[in-house]
Amino acid sequence: MGHIELHAPVAHIWYFRNAVNYIALLLEMPSKAVEKVVYFGSWLVLDPGDAEGLVRKQLVTDEEFRERKIKGEKFVAKKGAEAFLELLKDLDLYKMRDNLLVRIKGKSRQDRAKAVKQLDVVTALINNSRKPTDMIMTRIPVIPPDLRPLVQLEGGRFASDDLNELYRRVINRNNRLGKMLDENAPEILLQNEKRMLQDAVDALLDNSKRQYPVVNANGRPLRSLSDKLKGKEGRFRQNLLGKRVDYSGRAVIVSGPQLKISQCGVPKEMALELFKPHVIYRLMREGVVGSMKVAKDIVEKPTPEVWNILEKVVKGNVVLLNRAPTLHRLSIQAFEPVLIDEKAIQISPLVCTPFNADFDGDQMAIHLPLSLAAQTEARLLMLSSYNIFSPASGNPMAGPVQDMVLGAYYLTYEIKDRMKAMKWNSTPVYSEQDVLYLFESGKLRVHDPVLVRLGGMKIRTTAGRVVFNDELRATIFEGEAKYRDFPFQNKTMPKKEIEAMILDFSRQFGVSKTNVLLDNIKALGFKYATESGMSIGLSDMEVPPERQRILDDADRTVREINEFYDEGLLSYNDRYLKVVQVWQEKGAEIEQAVFRNLTEENSVRIMADSGARGSKKQIVQMTGIRGLMSDPTGKIIEFPIKSNLREGLSVLEYFLSTHGTRKGQADTALKTSDSGYLTRRLVDVAHELVVREEDCTHSQAREIKIGNLVVSSLSEELAGKIADEQIVNPLTGETIIQPGEEISWEQAKRLEALGLKFLKIQRYVGGLTVQPVVDGGAVIVGLREQIAGRYAADDIVLRASTIKVNPAWSKTTLERILDRPVATDVVSAEGKKSLAEKGDLLTEKVLAATKRAGITSIEVVVDEDIVLVPKDGLIRDEVAIAIEQFGITSVRLRSAITCQSENGVCAMCYGRDLSTGNDVQVGEAVGVIAAQSIGEPGTQLTLRTFHTGGIAVVDITTGLPRVEEIFEGRTPKGQAVVSTVDGVLHIVDVKEKNFEERKQIVVTTKTGVEAKFKVLPMTRFRVKDGAHVRVGDQLTEGSIDPKGLLELVGVEETARYLVQEVQKVYRSQGVDINVKHVEMIIRQMLKKVKVVDPGDTTFFTDQIVSKHELLLQNRKVRAQGGKPASFDLVLQGITKSSLETDSFLSAASFQETPRVLADAAIKGKIDRLTGLKEAVIVGKSIPAGTSSPELMFEKRKTQVEPLREARGS
Repeated sequence: MGHIELHAPVAHIWYFRNAVNYIALLLEMPSKAVEKVVYFGSWLVLDPGDAEGLVRKQLVTDEEFRERKIKGEKFVAKKGAEAFLELLKDLDLYKMRDNLLVRIKGKSRQDRAKAVKQLDVVTALINNSRKPTDMIMTRIPVIPPDLRPLVQLEGGRFASDDLNELYRRVINRNNRLGKMLDENAPEILLQNEKRMLQDAVDALLDNSKRQYPVVNANGRPLRSLSDKLKGKEGRFRQNLLGKRVDYSGRAVIVSGPQLKISQCGVPKEMALELFKPHVIYRLMREGVVGSMKVAKDIVEKPTPEVWNILEKVVKGNVVLLNRAPTLHRLSIQAFEPVLIDEKAIQISPLVCTPFNADFDGDQMAIHLPLSLAAQTEARLLMLSSYNIFSPASGNPMAGPVQDMVLGAYYLTYEIKDRMKAMKWNSTPVYSEQDVLYLFESGKLRVHDPVLVRLGGMKIRTTAGRVVFNDELRATIFEGEAKYRDFPFQNKTMPKKEIEAMILDFSRQFGVSKTNVLLDNIKALGFKYATESGMSIGLSDMEVPPERQRILDDADRTVREINEFYDEGLLSYNDRYLKVVQVWQEKGAEIEQAVFRNLTEENSVRIMADSGARGSKKQIVQMTGIRGLMSDPTGKIIEFPIKSNLREGLSVLEYFLSTHGTRKGQADTALKTSDSGYLTRRLVDVAHELVVREEDCTHSQAREIKIGNLVVSSLSEELAGKIADEQIVNPLTGETIIQPGEEISWEQAKRLEALGLKFLKIQRYVGGLTVQPVVDGGAVIVGLREQIAGRYAADDIVLRASTIKVNPAWSKTTLERILDRPVATDVVSAEGKKSLAEKGDLLTEKVLAATKRAGITSIEVVVDEDIVLVPKDGLIRDEVAIAIEQFGITSVRLRSAITCQSENGVCAMCYGRDLSTGNDVQVGEAVGVIAAQSIGEPGTQLTLRTFHTGGIAVVDITTGLPRVEEIFEGRTPKGQAVVSTVDGVLHIVDVKEKNFEERKQIVVTTKTGVEAKFKVLPMTRFRVKDGAHVRVGDQLTEGSIDPKGLLELVGVEETARYLVQEVQKVYRSQGVDINVKHVEMIIRQMLKKVKVVDPGDTTFFTDQIVSKHELLLQNRKVRAQGGKPASFDLVLQGITKSSLETDSFLSAASFQETPRVLADAAIKGKIDRLTGLKEAVIVGKSIPAGTSSPELMFEKRKTQVEPLREARGS
């Protein structure tokens, strides 16, 4: 590489004007002093000689320097980088390390913190044989011209890259300095030229760090090398992490109702361009043309032969469609292309929800996977028909919306009065075929009630439901299997019911039949939405007649409240709250009146009830009352908008409503960027989490290699671990290791010497206790949905006791307690008939009788503990329902937070893959899935801090800012008081110095020790006076500081609190995210530890290190009989965790690129390329999915097994 030989040394700006000033840190000088010397502002004393009052590393001004020289004092002082070059040469790193190890044991926290920083750098320099003098440069490399192009413009002018200008400045100043040195110019001129050279090099390396950056003719700062690397336009994010690709196109999307879920319509011209090389190859192979030139010409002006060839080429290939913004993996899916004559891409309306697409001008990009492997992956993994369910919650994502839902609802809803009027005995009973014939011939209408005989049973239903069930099953079930395998859906089918049906159907019949079901729902939905003639007119907005009376009542009550206030009987705050309460109550009353007044057949009501479009709230605003509004601060305005949208608003009412409208618009714009940034941080922190093994309690240890370089030998990986198999020396027959035995250092060496490639080892895995998430006294996330599809960390047991059983419980639940004695007599509701006597066994017959009698509770004696799920057993859906029905409120689960896998997580700690309903595959990038699942609904969250009205103004952070606050591990606003001891709580009044009285919480322990907590005025307490509290209990309303909680109660309680807080935010907005995704992020927040006592390890006190690295060293030290290190857990925010990841490439491509790269260079970091980002950056396959190293190892292992059997036991 070309370089510039400098005539004077210069300091690298990254090492003295960055977040850490490494030169100042190593020389123990102030940062400002280093800058003064570098820029020739002061002299730096290198050798005080005989000069009085001078010490080494002291700064001397020009004036003082001259005066001392005139006096004849002999000392050595220099300016610029030259001075530091000498000082850094003289550094004894080993001696420095020894001194620092003594200093970090000192008492002053400030001194310790500084010493830890220094020791970190010094140790890294020693370990990597780095010289501190490398921070001073004597030559500068010149990057290749491709990276700093010079382009000729029209008229003979040139456009040059900014780097060329910056290099030119360095060369000019360097040459000028060389001439001055040759001519023995005066020192003052040389110093000025050296300073200018330092300036020029600074500008080249990092122009943005300078006080006055170098600008071009237009005043724009020039982009230096650092600017070329960092930010969205930098090399990492612009060119390395994402690249523009060939074989892609872009077009507007339109609806293709005739398409199957797995198909997309591609315009012929676009397909021809996409598949051009394939078409040219096929034209030549089939002898249509003789040469490539003719083939290219014929493709430019297509003939019928070209279109025929294109049809053949397209068949069997899949294309990828991507709709921006790509918020989650369902925003890119594969489809089978169908050639169309239009100019727009067509997609099935069923895939609108996963893409978040509509047809109002949305565009999609289309890509063609080229290789056979890429085509296979796209077809088997990315095809839309395999991506029906959300990876975030497991709920159906692809499915009917709007018109399709409306059609299904219209077909299945019943008119209650007509159903009640139908006589059971006098109405004729039809077969299914009879109903379909009568419906087709117009003798039966959609909502006509009918009696149908199905499978030997008489069912009361409607003609529409029979048609719905018939068309639903078309081409899926025939003959007797039609209703045997999948029951007749005899209910109204709004959107939620349809989603539940799709979920049940897919679990029972798999993906391929579910796709047919979806296409059938789509077809019947569109058909009957059209036939229903459903529309909206002004006459559908019926205003309830009692509306005016309710408003008059409200006005009268408000007048009375204001009169009480005028008479001094109410405070201003009480008056305000009462007025708001009155209007909220009357608003609810009007809402009820609106829906009493709307008939079941009203079009507007049907659209809202079906879930096709609109909501009850919108109907109330249109026909009832608009109600209370908020002002710009979020406080409720006490004057409601009494009018509705049908009648129209007055000028004042319209003005009041504009606050919310404007805030909504501003919020949406801000939310989009905030949500995107949150997703980016989440992906960055979690991308390295991939499923690495089936079960972390039984895994394999093997040597770790990068290329041919062994990074960690087998003996290092084995030392201190517990063996999971017996190994015998094949030569002597001696047993080297027994299962369950800890492997010592000597044993590890012997096993390595035997030529073993890997060894099975076992680990202890804890778990996480899961409970229902409660918010405001209501359960917002039940136990069932948290535990279904997960593995139990301990036996889940129904304890021996008397329990209340509901005969309506699920079959699986009731089977567990059959043939157990009844605790009390079971008598019919009228008390006339005994269904079971005390001591009788609970049988299916008794259950059936009690169910018919309408009895909802039977007391049953469970005489022994029943293990519902054994340890490490899978909690299936039906078992999860049983656990919840039995009233079990806490379950210990295998969790990603406690998973022992070293570079990722194991399949058992993760649980079921929600997008498939099956066990998660090894190689699945679960970290990225978790980040997308949490980030994607970010735009749906609110973006505000609520102010509670009145005097007590408390900030309660909610929505997106609260999620960010949790994941960044920040001390929350409105912090709650948490007990630091176990004991009895008392709330007492204390007098302050200003004689004001305020409340104080005092917790008294058993030993009489008192812990006192100050509370703010108007604070609401969560516990009553005299209550018993434990460490970590929340005593007042508000949010807990997670870092403080971690110190008090440890990982499990803190993790549970964080999971529950995130769930509260998302559930309050109606967003369903599985807890496992939140656990993945919390795992990454807890991956670092702080060393308390280093023992015999290479760490030092107060050092922040990776937990995995510390435990690895502890194992080695213990195996050699040494003392392991002790540590405290550290909770890091996602930004800090991303920047302190083991991969410097991942951190540098995230943010603060110059700081990260400078730190990596100083410490000589090695990137093992274990995460996804770093693999993409260096251009190799990501270590996940089909390129997962574990899958590669499994292939290689098959060749090792025969050898192993010969050597093993």
